Amino acid sequence: MGSPAASRSSAHLLLLRLLLLLIAGLHLSGAQSPVPAPAPAPAPVTVAPPTPLAPPADALPPPAVVADAFSFSFDFTDKSNYRHDDLKFEGDAAAHTNQVDLTCNTEGCDNVGRVSYGHPVPLYDSATGEVASFQTRFTFNISTDNYATRGDGMAFFLAYFNSTIPSSSWGCLGLTSLDGGGSNCLTALGTDQFLAVEFDTFHDTWDPYGNYDHIGIDINSMISLNTTSLTSFNISYGNSMTAIITFNSTTQVLVADLSDDAGNYPPVQVSKQLHEPLNTMFPALVAVGISGATGDSMAQNGIHSWSFNSSLALPHKGKEMKPAIIGGSIGGAVALVVVVWCILSCFRWKKSTKSHDFVTRTGGPRQFDYRDLVVATDNFSGERVIGRGAFGVVYRGTLISKGSSSSSSSSVVHSREPDALSSMESGASSNIEPKESDSGQVAVKKILNEPRGGNLDFVAEMSTISAAKHKNLIKLKGWCCKENSQNMLDFMCWSSRKKKDDELFLVYELVPNGNLHYHLRESEQVIAWPTRYQIIKDIGSALIYLHHDCAPYILHRDIKPSNILLDNNFNAKLADFGLSRIGNQDNATLLTNAIGTEGYIDPECRKVGKVKFYPSSDVYSFGIVLLDIVCTGKSREQVWELYIRGKVMEAADGRLHGGDDLDKRQMQRVAILGLWCSLLDSSMRPTVRKAMEVLERDEPLPDLNYLVNTSVPSAQQDTYTINSDQHALMIDES
Repeated sequence: MGSPAASRSSAHLLLLRLLLLLIAGLHLSGAQSPVPAPAPAPAPVTVAPPTPLAPPADALPPPAVVADAFSFSFDFTDKSNYRHDDLKFEGDAAAHTNQVDLTCNTEGCDNVGRVSYGHPVPLYDSATGEVASFQTRFTFNISTDNYATRGDGMAFFLAYFNSTIPSSSWGCLGLTSLDGGGSNCLTALGTDQFLAVEFDTFHDTWDPYGNYDHIGIDINSMISLNTTSLTSFNISYGNSMTAIITFNSTTQVLVADLSDDAGNYPPVQVSKQLHEPLNTMFPALVAVGISGATGDSMAQNGIHSWSFNSSLALPHKGKEMKPAIIGGSIGGAVALVVVVWCILSCFRWKKSTKSHDFVTRTGGPRQFDYRDLVVATDNFSGERVIGRGAFGVVYRGTLISKGSSSSSSSSVVHSREPDALSSMESGASSNIEPKESDSGQVAVKKILNEPRGGNLDFVAEMSTISAAKHKNLIKLKGWCCKENSQNMLDFMCWSSRKKKDDELFLVYELVPNGNLHYHLRESEQVIAWPTRYQIIKDIGSALIYLHHDCAPYILHRDIKPSNILLDNNFNAKLADFGLSRIGNQDNATLLTNAIGTEGYIDPECRKVGKVKFYPSSDVYSFGIVLLDIVCTGKSREQVWELYIRGKVMEAADGRLHGGDDLDKRQMQRVAILGLWCSLLDSSMRPTVRKAMEVLERDEPLPDLNYLVNTSVPSAQQDTYTINSDQHALMIDES
C-alpha cells in the first residue's frame, strides 16, 4: 500500500489535470472573459504648443502613439467638448465657465482640491510587464490677491486608482498628509504612493533654498528628487502657462517643461531618471490627475485644457461567439467546477481534522500547556497588557509550578510596566505541564497574525531562533499552540470563510525596567552618558551576534528604542528579533511580509513589491538609534546639518552637557557613527562589526561629506556588494 503522502500527490496531479482540461476546453471554444471598454474619450482639442527646452540626451521621445493606444483630451473652455462623468472632482475642485478650478480664492474653502480622469489608465501590461511611455499636457494659471501670502501651488500626479485626497493634505499639495505637528509632510506608503511633478509657489522647510517658485519631481514625498528654481519665472502672477510632462519607459527618464504662453519668461525644465520601474510601485491600472493646495493662504488654481497620451491601450473585448458555443462551454465548466469543488472540500476537511503532528517532531524550547498560560495571565486580561506590536500583544503573568496552590489566579501579579516587551515575533503548542524551573514572572506573547505560510514553517524558524543565545538578547523560554477545530459550515463554505488559524503563543523572560524609548523620552530620570554608552555597546554586541556569529544569520528588521529592553542595572537586551527573518544557508531568497517602523526603516525598503533586505538595513536602523541615544529629540536631518557645519556636538542631548571631556568625545564619535550607519546609500554604510570596532578601538571616522559628495546615486540599488555577511532577504511587501 502506498504512503499517505503518495496518495495526496496522486490526487493533486488528478486535480491539476482536470483544471488543465477545463482551461483547454475554454480556449478551444474561443471563450474569453469580456473586459468593459473604457468610456469614450471626448473629442481632442488643439492647444498651441509652447517652445520646450531641449530634453536631456538620455530622454528619448516616447514611442509614437498607435491608433488604439489610450488617450484623452479636454478643453475646459468649451463645456460641450467634454463629459462631466469622465472627470473626478475632490475637495474644492469644480468645473466653472471656462476652466476647472482646483482651489478657490475666497474664505471658507478647504484649501485643497484635485481633478483626475474618472476611469483607470493603463500603466503597464500585467502579462508582458511592458511599461507605458506617456505624455501629458495642460494649460493653467495660478493667481492670488496677495503675493506675500501666496498658496502652495499645484502638481500633476500618478497614483493608485480610486485613491482620494489624504487627510490634512492642504499643506502638501493634496498628495500626502501633514504630521501630527503640522510642520512636515509624511512619506506616502502602500496604496497612498504617488509620482508627481510639482509647480510649487511657496518655500516650505523641505524645499531647496532659493526662490519661492520652483518645479520638482516627487516620489512618495514632498522632498523632491530633482528641482529647478524659477529665478525669473513667477508662476503665481496669473499668467497662462503650459506644462508638458513626458516619461520614456525605455530610458526611465521623466522630463517636465514649463513655458509662459505670453512669452514673457523663457521656458524651464526639470528631469530625472527614475531608479525603480513604475510597475514595482503601482498596479497595472492607475489614476492620473492634477491637484492644488493653498495651505493657510488663498489662491485660485485654474486649468484651461488637459490631454494625456499613452503608448499602451486598455484591454479590448473578445470576439463575439455563438450562443451555443458559449452555453456549452459554461455548462461543461460548471460541471467540472462542481466535481473539483467536492474533491477539494474532502481533502480540505480531512486536512483540517488531522492533529498537528508537527508538535511531536519539534525540538528546541519547551512546550507549555495552554491552560497554564490562561492561569498565568488571568485569562489574558486587558489589565495584564504590557506591550503591543505588529504581530501580537504581550501580557505579563506568573507561571505556577506543580507544587504551588491551585488557586493560581490570586497569585498573579497585577502590576504594569512601561512597555516591557514592546513587539516580538514567534509562537506555537503543547500538552506538557510546566516544570519547576519555569515558574515565576514571564512575558507571554499572543501572536495575532501568522508570520509565515503554516505552522511547520513557524516551528522550524522558532526552533532556530531559540538556539540564538546571547546575554543581550531576550531569552525565549517556550511556546504554546491552541488548536481551533472546524465545523460542518466551515466545510461547506471553505472558499469564502476565513480559516480558523491556530492560536500561537511565545513565553519570554520578563525584563523589569521597561524599554529605552521610555527612559529617553518619557521618564523624568535622565540616563547618564556612561550608562547610555554601555547600552550602545550592548546593542552592538547583540547585532554582531545575529549578523556575524549565527548560522544562518538573523536579520532584526525593526530595531528601535522601544525594542531595546533594560534590566534593573540598565543592561540592554534586544527584543523583537525573530520569525521570517532568517537567511537561508544556501543563500536563497525568502518571501515574507516586510515590516518596519517609520523613521527607523531603511529608505531603500520603503516601497511596495519585492524588496531586497540586507544586513545594511539593520545597520541603518542601528544608526538612527545611536542618534536617539546621543541627540535625544533631534532628527537625523538636524544632526546632519550641524555635522556639515562642523558643530555636531550642538546636537547632543542638552541634559548631558555636564560630562567631562572623555564623555563629550565619546558623544561626538557616537553621533558621527550614527550618521555613517544611516547614510542613504547602503553601499557606504559599515557592517555592525566594523562600526563597533571603530567605536571601541578609537579608530578614525570617515569624512562623511566626502563619501556623500563622491557617491553615484544609482549605486544604491545596482552596485551593492554582498559578501558572506550580507546575503539578502527578498521581501514581498503586501
